[in-house]
Amino acid sequence: MAELRPLDRNPYYVQHFESLDAALGRPQLVGIGISGCVGVGIFVTSGALIAIAGSLGAVLCYIIAGGVSACVLYTLTDMVACRPITGSLIDLPHTFLDPAWGFAVAASYTLANICSMATLTAQSAELTALLRGDKKNSLGTEVGINFLFIGLTAISHCLGVKVVMWFKLLLFVLVCIFMLIINVGGGGPRTGPYNGNYTSNAFTPGFKPTGFDSTSTPFLRSSSVEDSQFGMGGAGGRLFAFLTALAFCMFSCMGGEMVAMTAGEAKAPYKDIPIVMSFVYVVPLSLYPLMMLSAGTNVNYADPDLPKLWSAGVGSIPKSPFVIAIEHSSLHGLPVALNLFFVISGYTAANTALYVASRTVFVLAQQYLPRRYADVLGRTNNGHTPLAAIGLCSILGLLSLVGLSQYAYSQPRITLSELYTGTLACIYICECCTFLKFKAGLERLSKQRILSRNDPLYIERLFRSRWQPLPTYVGIIGCSFVILWSGITPLYILAARGSLTSTTNLKSAAALAFDVIGAYIGPLLFATFYLVYKYVTPRSFSVDIRDLTPSHYVLEDVNASDQKYPEDAERNASTATDHVYRNDSQAFELESPVDNRFSAGTVSRARASVDLHGQHNEHMSPDMQDEIEARRARDEERHRVKDILLGRPKRLERGFWREAWSLVW
Repeated sequence: MAELRPLDRNPYYVQHFESLDAALGRPQLVGIGISGCVGVGIFVTSGALIAIAGSLGAVLCYIIAGGVSACVLYTLTDMVACRPITGSLIDLPHTFLDPAWGFAVAASYTLANICSMATLTAQSAELTALLRGDKKNSLGTEVGINFLFIGLTAISHCLGVKVVMWFKLLLFVLVCIFMLIINVGGGGPRTGPYNGNYTSNAFTPGFKPTGFDSTSTPFLRSSSVEDSQFGMGGAGGRLFAFLTALAFCMFSCMGGEMVAMTAGEAKAPYKDIPIVMSFVYVVPLSLYPLMMLSAGTNVNYADPDLPKLWSAGVGSIPKSPFVIAIEHSSLHGLPVALNLFFVISGYTAANTALYVASRTVFVLAQQYLPRRYADVLGRTNNGHTPLAAIGLCSILGLLSLVGLSQYAYSQPRITLSELYTGTLACIYICECCTFLKFKAGLERLSKQRILSRNDPLYIERLFRSRWQPLPTYVGIIGCSFVILWSGITPLYILAARGSLTSTTNLKSAAALAFDVIGAYIGPLLFATFYLVYKYVTPRSFSVDIRDLTPSHYVLEDVNASDQKYPEDAERNASTATDHVYRNDSQAFELESPVDNRFSAGTVSRARASVDLHGQHNEHMSPDMQDEIEARRARDEERHRVKDILLGRPKRLERGFWREAWSLVW
């Protein structure tokens, strides 16, 4: 007998009882979100933003990029609150758009997190060299450190270690305090060539790929000049530099969606997921501009120690703007300590990326892959840990070794980070489009008076994002810009490179080509995954809005869905699907084809007549009977949904401050 296609078979967990433990409380969920969102981007590579756009330009970049990311996560929270199951990020487009979109998200998100893990591991290993000097580690040392980090990450997940957020939140505060002390002169006299004039030049005078070596306005042209004079000046150059920095800093603002992937592992998903997701994107994205402002008041865009993305460099390690500020003060012991903290921050972010990647592979195997792969990658051990998925992702994490290249600033690592950004931007756009279908289905149910986003019960028990669909469109437009613009800057440099009189200080043509590939390979792979699944094998069809029922929005029993209690697995196996998804083929027809033909009064009188005589009126038309049955079905659905929601806990029922404290302790 031929094997059933993934779309035709029952969910894998219904037959094999595979599941992940529902063991995560609020602090653990917040730790996953913040650890995934906060790595080395804001602490180290943010210096490149200052070099490109200036101190104030970098702050504005984080405000705008953070706003775009917040709009996407705000929209995502609305949907995840309805369906907080394992792999919600995949389940939502699968359920409301098309199974092919779900597969594209699953495959792309796995790839993105593996690239993120490799990038963060490589950069953390590179930063260890700053603990003893400014020179890079030897090749053997770098390889050993990479293997050590990947091994520790894999072992920690196999043992079930959870991530907490205290370290990174305190690091935020500590860095800001140090920057304030230095700015007011508490760090002693400043040294170095740029020990003043930190705030009078808020923006760079233009766009210069090799970086500025002074604050004076240079003469910049795009052809027939040396690379030291290559660039764009004036207002156009400033705008070009700002847009380039804006697309670049999106890498630091992504990662909050990790909570959605682990929603099914929460102890109280309906109560915890909405507030946790809100905290995860509001707090870091609010602190990013403040941290960037504290760095910008102490470091000038012309500082030679700042990383230059398109410069050939001299083989030195790019430094954090916070470390540069401290090195120019009299606090000589702090740079090593800060670099150690940044290494830990990068490693823990890589750790979280592996955690989420393994969960994505677990869901991908169960939902989409053939049975022979699902039996391996979709399995867990007796402790409900997906060891095979963790092992596969750990092996793929060895991509971090490609960062050991001869290019300055590790070009392969930069390419992997660009791939991550482009891929995640596609996923964000997909989730925003999913919300438009999600909202349209709810509006249809609202017209039938079954379920409404404006109902107080919906707002209290679930989550309603305001001002929709404006945040959704902001997310779509912002992420589309990131995808399109990310490759424009290296394309411009690559096109103009041949007309320059010298290119000694610029990246090689091969490195620039990899910048372009990294920018666009993620969206290309995302589209390929979708097209292959939809039109080649196994093929799928878009979800019709008329097929969206109340059961898609109000799940009856999440525990039955994810099999969170192993002792009840056998009892729930035959009913898990029916508990969560009503069997549409046996459901009442909720909408009559002649809804507008009869008034409510006519139907009420007809229904009263039926109830009074105990039988149908001989003169009642078939259309009238269909309308009465549809009304009755809608009433039953409305009461069923109301009963389910009344059994859910209220959000923020203990008051704001107690709820906020529960997130961190």
